[in-house]
Amino acid sequence: MKSKLTLLFLLLLSVKFYGQIDNQKRFQSDTRKYYVWDVFEKKYELKETEYEHSIIDIREIGSKTNGYIVISMLDNGLTRLHHGSIYSYTKTSEKEGTWFFKSKTSKAKLTYNPEENTITYLYDADNERYNRLMIFNVYPDEIPDSHLKTITKVE
Repeated sequence: MKSKLTLLFLLLLSVKFYGQIDNQKRFQSDTRKYYVWDVFEKKYELKETEYEHSIIDIREIGSKTNGYIVISMLDNGLTRLHHGSIYSYTKTSEKEGTWFFKSKTSKAKLTYNPEENTITYLYDADNERYNRLMIFNVYPDEIPDSHLKTITKVE
């Protein structure tokens, strides 16, 4: 009987160790700046400042180097979706982190800066550099509809 209880305890303990740990962050943005690499000037040039809604989901499964990223944006009335699997993570400063992710056709990089509340998204890479980037002004979506104000009726 004692060996059966020990076996059951070990089984339950091993399930806890091998359980999947998920961490999901959702950010929302109402503005973004769109830059394109200029080959002649050798710098990124601002093409457009867009005042349209975007949602950025970062889901880490088990660790920061496994999971996926989804960026959904409205662009002139059309919905655009960029997504990919996370394959690497680096901590660029004490609070700032960078996720590298890829899909079937592209590689991209996403950097979150909590001090400035910005996410920098670099994509469309060739052998030398990322050719396009977007900087999103974000706020975390910790509480559902946290950006909506409560209206109370006063009689």
